[in-house]
Amino acid sequence: MTDVSRREILRWAGGAAGAATVAGAAVPQARAAGRRLRPGSVAQAAAMLRSGEATSVELTRDALAAATALQPKLNAFITLTSWQALDLAAQRDAELAAGVDRGPLHGVPMMVKDLFDTAGVRTTAGSQAYADRVPTADATVIRRLREAGAVSIGKTNLNEFAAGIDGRNAYFGDVHNPWGPTRSPGGSSSGTGAGVAAGITVVGIGSDTGGSVRVPAAWNGIVGIRPTHGLVSLRGAIPRAPSFDVVGPFGRTVRDAAAMLTAMAGHDPQDPYSLDLPHTDYLSGIGRGIAGLRIGIIEDYSLTGIDPDVERQVHQAIRTFSHLGARIRTVRVSNLATMLDFDPAFTILRYEFGQAMKDIYWSAPDKSIFGPTVQADMNASAQISASDYEAALSRRPSDTAPLRATLSEVDVLLTPMMPTVAPVQDTTSDEYTRGRRYTMPFSYANLPSVVVPCGFGDAGLPVGLQLVGAELGEPLLLRTAAAFERAVRLHPSLPPAHA
Repeated sequence: MTDVSRREILRWAGGAAGAATVAGAAVPQARAAGRRLRPGSVAQAAAMLRSGEATSVELTRDALAAATALQPKLNAFITLTSWQALDLAAQRDAELAAGVDRGPLHGVPMMVKDLFDTAGVRTTAGSQAYADRVPTADATVIRRLREAGAVSIGKTNLNEFAAGIDGRNAYFGDVHNPWGPTRSPGGSSSGTGAGVAAGITVVGIGSDTGGSVRVPAAWNGIVGIRPTHGLVSLRGAIPRAPSFDVVGPFGRTVRDAAAMLTAMAGHDPQDPYSLDLPHTDYLSGIGRGIAGLRIGIIEDYSLTGIDPDVERQVHQAIRTFSHLGARIRTVRVSNLATMLDFDPAFTILRYEFGQAMKDIYWSAPDKSIFGPTVQADMNASAQISASDYEAALSRRPSDTAPLRATLSEVDVLLTPMMPTVAPVQDTTSDEYTRGRRYTMPFSYANLPSVVVPCGFGDAGLPVGLQLVGAELGEPLLLRTAAAFERAVRLHPSLPPAHA
């Protein structure tokens, strides 16, 4: 653990406990000594707040205490914003008392990947290079969630500059999976994935370039969404590769994630990638059934190259969908070998990362302030010319057309999210690169997906299912995931390390 993180933990321990003065009034103490306020979903938190069973201040204080208590086990946070959170929670309580209700997220604590700008609160991107970076304005997604009533308790740990899916960080320390302390939580949104799974909060946000929401969702046993590219603003998000990057929510339930996406989505004229679309309520219609839905299994892909315990859970999921009235079909991608050739995708990704990072990286006299993955990606980027990038970019539509065409034959594609359960964190990179098979094709094609828990492997570790849809197909994906969730009833499942 670094000196910085030691200081943070000591500061958190003092800031999250005891009485405080917020907005000029005394903060109420917990109603019963030692009572743990642990809502299992956004809906449960909303019911507690509106019935008077709990206040937002109490839920927020409880989440802060849980974050502090679990920090030595999970290392999920880089910064806790204790007093800012309690002040905002008090405002949310006052609003409810005055009859002002911002919606399902009103007064609900959340956590934020430390990749999104937060005014007056440092945003590090998990890097020593940005250890003291304090933005003056919020990212658009942070502003929208605050306007929807959510209360951020802090900034979560991640792979440096969102580069990697193993949850490792050379400066702030590795994040650990709450289902097993030696297991990877996935990345790069590792802290949010682990923290939501552990029940610190029921929702959080991350980013996904090549799997950074989906992998932590699968390996921590929670719900994650990779939305359509451009659906959620990227303004104020530190870029990895802008033509791949999306901002996505985590939740303990599908409805949690849908409530978050409803608040997060929307046009932003300051983001050149932003889609100008009417507002969508992603909770609307989510409870409808899926009888007659066409679910596609990609031939020689969806059920190949996966470990036996993952395969068993995916086959069981397919049977569940069949029992729910869905029609299971096999589809074929005509250029499957091209779909699984990741060179063009990584040419684009690394070039864009190099362009985003060139000023801060190449001007640094000591490159050792950056971790090994960032250094490797920057060195690789330096070997890619602008013409190489343009050539790869020009291939993208034709490379992805056959995959996208399958969604005219079926409504939803089904795959495992990862071919394995969470590996031991210090394992070889092969355990992580195998997962590209199920992450990169859909990132490259800019197709949305929802990850939902579908069971547990032999070691008692979560298995995640990926449901993929056409562009802007989030309503159908969420309805499909919600129907499956109701059928399997895996929630709420809390891991051994939980709040």
